[in-house]
Amino acid sequence: MRYKRFGWTLKDEKSRKFFKLVELKKCVLKSLLSATSYKKIFKFYFNNAFRKMSKKSSLGVYRRYCLFTYTGKVVFRHFKVSRHVFKSMAALGYLTGMRKSSF
Repeated sequence: MRYKRFGWTLKDEKSRKFFKLVELKKCVLKSLLSATSYKKIFKFYFNNAFRKMSKKSSLGVYRRYCLFTYTGKVVFRHFKVSRHVFKSMAALGYLTGMRKSSF
């Protein structure tokens, strides 16, 4: 099974990098806000900077997509692929150590 690298996968990678960068900035601002050694004027500045950050960068808005089919229904975190792609890749032997299990 062959999959092409579409433009939306590049968009997904860019959004992941943006999320990682903004999440780091949010963590720093949260730690500065919770510190008790700063004066109120600095805390006011930190609070304004925190509120101005993008709302799309929060973890609740961020969504995982399959890197091959760009579907967001069932995506395995470790592999970043949907269950259909996972099944076909495992059947072809691209994912080692996987075997069929029945319930």
